[in-house]
Amino acid sequence: MASTATATAATAPLQVYVRMYRALSPDAAYKGMLGDCFLLRLAEGDQASHILIDCGLLLGSADADARMKTIAADIVQTSGGVLDLLVVTHEHWDHISGFSQARDVFLGAAHPETGAETLEIAHLWMGWTEKEGDPQVQRLRERFDKTGAALSALAERITQDPASPAAAAAAQTVGLQGFRGAASNGAKRLQGREIMAALKGKSKAPPQFLEPGTVLPTPAAKPGGPALRAYVLGPPRDEEFLFKDKPSSGKAQETYLTDLQLSDAILRFAQGGDLGSGTDTPFAPQYRTLPVADVEQGTLDSDDAAWLAARYFGNESTQKSDPALYKMNARRRIDADWLGIADPLALKLDSDTNNTSLALAFDLPDGTSMVFAADAQVGNWLSWHEQSYRDETGTEHSAEQILNRTRFYKVGHHGSHNATLDEKGLAMMTRDDLVAAVPTDEEFGKRQGSSGWQMPNPRVKAALRARTRDRILRNDRHYDAASRAADPELADVDADFLARITETDLYLEYRVL
Repeated sequence: MASTATATAATAPLQVYVRMYRALSPDAAYKGMLGDCFLLRLAEGDQASHILIDCGLLLGSADADARMKTIAADIVQTSGGVLDLLVVTHEHWDHISGFSQARDVFLGAAHPETGAETLEIAHLWMGWTEKEGDPQVQRLRERFDKTGAALSALAERITQDPASPAAAAAAQTVGLQGFRGAASNGAKRLQGREIMAALKGKSKAPPQFLEPGTVLPTPAAKPGGPALRAYVLGPPRDEEFLFKDKPSSGKAQETYLTDLQLSDAILRFAQGGDLGSGTDTPFAPQYRTLPVADVEQGTLDSDDAAWLAARYFGNESTQKSDPALYKMNARRRIDADWLGIADPLALKLDSDTNNTSLALAFDLPDGTSMVFAADAQVGNWLSWHEQSYRDETGTEHSAEQILNRTRFYKVGHHGSHNATLDEKGLAMMTRDDLVAAVPTDEEFGKRQGSSGWQMPNPRVKAALRARTRDRILRNDRHYDAASRAADPELADVDADFLARITETDLYLEYRVL
């Protein structure tokens, strides 16, 4: 079957709507929303089912609490206070923050007299990566927590002492904290895990921790409610794919897969340790780096100190008498460059967490599909093609077949460079009516980290435009006639696409079917 709702399709055709939240304010500086919050509405006659996939926005987003509370209120109103299914794809803050910021709605206790809840969560889906007691899950958590604690503590020390030699080396690391959430003392990931645990306890039915290759119907709160066939594409169990991220270029390429034991040294420094401590270097004392202050102040007894001072460090008199020489010497010092590992280490942690994303596809009654890739990156995508998907009739489907029939694609990780595969991803989405949805605020993304984020990445954006013929939904875009006239990317978009869009400041809703 293409959908469990097809039995009554002749009398009441199934309609499928995807609502992408953004919570804009006409007088606010922000123009979009960097975060995933999608409400799927399946309507069939007088029955409806509601599926919420994630609900969050990036740490540091303006008016975050107020915006997420407004979104939560709309979810309650639209769903009638019942979510047939909540899907939580992974622990990144921009996918789960709303469950904390609007916790009175999502996690609030039942009314003491009536027993009614503001929002009932009938069923909950998560990836196998959230299954308690699973040995592989425990190993992953230990790996992520060790690195996450080091980076969080380092970010906190940099904030307290921006003049620290680590500040410049790890500037981009601080920006990546936006995906991980708000906390202190290295506890950011624990906060995310607390949210996940609370949601597990809120679900009326026992949570399901989905394995790759599984095919199952979406559950409905009421018998006979509209449902879709779902395919679990990822995350992969195979750690060769789970930890496969597209290498960055330049300096980070050689260190992208650096031994995570270096996080020990970073953590010691972040917690106030001495850069010159013997525990942080494998070299004998005579071969270790010499702190700048010790050389310039003449506190070292080493015979090499004077030579190094003249040729590499300089001093105040050199700075005044020969600024060019002093500047050249500064370039020759490595100072705390070893802390530069914090940046690729943070990127690696971010990518590995993204690769734990629960990626899903849904079949529609007309034989087409929708793909929600969450933040899946290279390894997650590649793993989809390493398994087949056997449905309830015994028919096997391949990832290529699912992608071939995709008509709605929720773009991975806000359109970043390594979250939409080309040859084994977008190139296989060959339907002429393909629509892509990108939850982003491009201008806000450009202000993140030390050099800004490209969300969407220009190459990914160009590929999406070509494949969809500009049928792209973006949180930071408007689709009224005046806005289209001023936006060259919407100049030639087809009328049917526009007719399916309902636009408000709170959301963009697209009628898929």
